[in-house]
Amino acid sequence: MVVRQLLLGVGLAVTATLLAPPALAQEQGGGDPLQALTGPNGKPARYVPKPAGTREVSKLWFGPYTVPPGQDMNRVDIDLPLRDGYLVSIEPAMQRVADLTVPSHQEAHIHHAHWFAVDPGNEEDNYTGGNTEWIFGNGDEETRANFEERSAIDPEGPNYGEYIGASGPQAMIYMLHNKTNQPLNTWIVLDVTFVHGTKAELDKLGPKPWHDVAGVLFGRTFDVPRQADGDGKWDTTNDMPKPIIWTSTVEGTIVGTGSHVHPGGEKVITENLGPADNPCPNDGRGLGGTTLLHADVLWRYGAMFSEDYQTEVTHPAWRAPLHKGDRIRITGTYENKAHAWYTAMTHNGLYVDEAQPPRGRCAPYLVGGVQKQRTVTRKVKKGVRYRIDMRGKLVRKVRWAKKRRKVGVDVIAGIPNREWGQDHDTFCGVDLGRPACERPADPRPTGGFTNQVLISDFLYVPGDTSLSGSAGAVPRVRTGQSLSFVNVDQAANIRHTVTTCELPCNGSYVANYPWANGVWDSGTLGYDAIDGGSPNPVSSTPVDLAIGRYAYFCRIHPWMRGQFEVAP
Repeated sequence: MVVRQLLLGVGLAVTATLLAPPALAQEQGGGDPLQALTGPNGKPARYVPKPAGTREVSKLWFGPYTVPPGQDMNRVDIDLPLRDGYLVSIEPAMQRVADLTVPSHQEAHIHHAHWFAVDPGNEEDNYTGGNTEWIFGNGDEETRANFEERSAIDPEGPNYGEYIGASGPQAMIYMLHNKTNQPLNTWIVLDVTFVHGTKAELDKLGPKPWHDVAGVLFGRTFDVPRQADGDGKWDTTNDMPKPIIWTSTVEGTIVGTGSHVHPGGEKVITENLGPADNPCPNDGRGLGGTTLLHADVLWRYGAMFSEDYQTEVTHPAWRAPLHKGDRIRITGTYENKAHAWYTAMTHNGLYVDEAQPPRGRCAPYLVGGVQKQRTVTRKVKKGVRYRIDMRGKLVRKVRWAKKRRKVGVDVIAGIPNREWGQDHDTFCGVDLGRPACERPADPRPTGGFTNQVLISDFLYVPGDTSLSGSAGAVPRVRTGQSLSFVNVDQAANIRHTVTTCELPCNGSYVANYPWANGVWDSGTLGYDAIDGGSPNPVSSTPVDLAIGRYAYFCRIHPWMRGQFEVAP
């Protein structure tokens, strides 16, 4: 998940932290975080110089961290850069301290991880008040950044990478989301490919020059309301008061881009609208501009809106011109016929090579000899007929037909970002060949009238469906009155929500269940300086809720379930 838009004050605070003395993370060249690197003197060493041109594949281990039960707070780790050179691929992961296994999404995940470098005055920075450059970002969809693929596909083009200087402070900002009610001991692991050397040193080695790309990140967080009587599609351009647009302050070539949505998202369309006084033409494939990328959301096993998903990115041969004043608009589309989606996101990350002048006005193109998609007509044999002519000879007649098919690469079509990794998640749904999402159950007993439910120790009391007796009985409130939920766990920095779902909403929490039905949501009860939420631990149901029984869950810890009833 991408970091929510930061306030200027928070951004300056982050920058001040970046400039403070670093708290060093452990850097390792292998797969074991406990195996220390050593320098020439036999002592642990962080900075290990390598000859210019050395391509090093390594793991950086941050931690270990103990994430308290249920917490999903952001943290900042400060670390000196590795050395002079180019970062050419990076992929973050979470691994348990005990056995280095990867937890499932139902246990814990990296809500988001972002690498920033201090860069005061950076006009492309949309998050920290112009004080940093975005190097890389990763979220629920586990995006992998790889510049080597883009460099290799074009023999005539440059080598791309993010230049990391030996003297510039760097920071990792990430949210570790522990969805369980137990402490989680974990490492954050960055699989990094790094090419040693400055630009001058590497250019001497040839044959291709090295170009430092500039990272740009922009987007927005929002709620998607359910509209059961609508067309089932909600998008950020037509259904929000203000579309998501970034106006370029640089000239160059975009060498790659990809977008991010949350579960519930279906696709993201990226367009270049051009300057207001000289707009890009409408190519008819987007929502009014020149389409750069149509990125679909891909779900493992086709389990729609699963937590195990990825969002498509541009083809390695894809490039696009970028001019100062160009307005890049992203449109995220969400399903909203049967569900609502809260604190949803649409964000876009792109990398610009300012040393490579823009080619053309607006439209993307392909490099490295990769052919643009086109339709070809070929003559194919449809069948053969035989007959005997008047002279008694056998006559063979071939029937031909013209067949049209597409060949080449559709320049705006997204491709998978990565191969599916090891399957750690569980799923539900008979259509997937899995157990049904809902479990057979008798209606829960009705409890007394009350105006308050406490959220304490990961339980909704009264009304939690895991409890029996009076504590588990369904509390009632009179029609026209509110039922207040109080997050007592907020004192332990544990945030919760109360989010309605379709009755009985009693199945186990898995990658594709449960989901909100859009009747009511409390908002996030608990505050994080970067991700937001409410410092007020209390939220109350609307007084106009219809008479009936309601099931609900916690969006942050979806295994938590409860029920309440509005009575006459």
